[in-house]
Amino acid sequence: MREQLPGAAMPMEKNMTATTDILFRLGEPDPSGDWPDYLAHGFTDDDVPALVALVRDPELHNMPGDSDEVWVPVHAWRTLGQLRAAAAAPALAGCFDDLCDDDWALEELPRVMGLIGEPAIPAAVAILRDPARKQFARIMAVDALAEVAQHHPALRGRVLEVYRDYLRQPAEDCPMLNGLLMGRIIDLRAVELIDEVRALFARDCVDIQCAGDLEDVEIELGLRETRDTPRPDYGRLGGLEAPPERPDGSDPMALIQYVLNRHGGDGGIMNLSELDGYMAAVLCAPAVVMPSRWLPEIWGGDEHAPVWDGEAEATDCLSALMFFHDRVSSVLAAGLFEPILLEARDSGETVTADWCAGFERGLRLWPPLSGRDRELLEEYAAPIRRLARGREDGGDRDGGEDVAEVIADAVARLHERFGTRIGPGQATVRRTTPKVGRNDPCPCGSGKKYKRCCLH
Repeated sequence: MREQLPGAAMPMEKNMTATTDILFRLGEPDPSGDWPDYLAHGFTDDDVPALVALVRDPELHNMPGDSDEVWVPVHAWRTLGQLRAAAAAPALAGCFDDLCDDDWALEELPRVMGLIGEPAIPAAVAILRDPARKQFARIMAVDALAEVAQHHPALRGRVLEVYRDYLRQPAEDCPMLNGLLMGRIIDLRAVELIDEVRALFARDCVDIQCAGDLEDVEIELGLRETRDTPRPDYGRLGGLEAPPERPDGSDPMALIQYVLNRHGGDGGIMNLSELDGYMAAVLCAPAVVMPSRWLPEIWGGDEHAPVWDGEAEATDCLSALMFFHDRVSSVLAAGLFEPILLEARDSGETVTADWCAGFERGLRLWPPLSGRDRELLEEYAAPIRRLARGREDGGDRDGGEDVAEVIADAVARLHERFGTRIGPGQATVRRTTPKVGRNDPCPCGSGKKYKRCCLH
């Protein structure tokens, strides 16, 4: 659920026109991230004031998570972007503080500003230079400026001058802002800012977990080929329990977690739970998804593939990932699938968000479905998406509902309906013995709980 916006709620009917009414019927956006053509509904510049009002309406932001209305602000700001609504730029930037805790706004509002282009620059600069703003509001301003440069290459020089001015007088108490700015400088290949970048690192006010240390940035910008110093252990800096050295191949699961800790990034899969959800979706697909397709997506694409230390490491790690794939395939075929779910360190509650994120990533590798199959996919995946939307913290709050059981049952239905049989004429294996619970003793006889033993 999005954060409550300040101020009194504006009645929704006052925020609507004959055209904007359509936004109340569009519902949740396509999870693929593709934006539909909103202008096909007849939106014009005359609708800009009503669209801005919908973006700012606190009543809409606080509607139930499963309602169509809660998505209206998202559709409204996308429409403003497609309209290139210059008049909306100050109002949208003014929402950064209120919406910087909203993942949808954090990702999409900078893109909207980028579509608007030059008129968005002064509004974003005002946010970036204002020390009273929240750090993530200022991060959104940095991202908005980068989006302007990417959508309008002729404005790249102007954006880099804004960045240069900031780098000369940076917010030294905002290391994450400074670290994420390094990422945007890399995206824009802004080699001309390297002197200011080096001076910023000399101030020791950059979170190097965002885009790396100075040597990493110089390598990304093509200013050096190799490091002069050992690469920092970014996993340990982030509090991850990565082993100090690579495990041998005797424990594939430990090796996989090590690889994800070391080579995973924001665009890739970060842990075993997310990988488990991803593999479950891949293996429920109605057509075989080849390793050449699912392996690169683990890292977030071919461009983010690991640089292995040698052939032995590459062989061991890829073999471990194939082991994981085959393990999930086997339990699905046997009707014994149980999701790997994490536990929150502070409360011990089960966390479903990572598993659900991996599952959605895997669904993106499915081929197009017919109308009826698409309806069945939406029906069978609905419980998983409900967990992803409404219970990101994993709390077991719906009458003692077992979230692992909810996921396992949904996956079983998907596999029964869509899962590809590898062998010709191979039938689905039915479970004839009681399913082992996650908290039951492991059937291998170790004395440990199943979730702590063979399940992992």
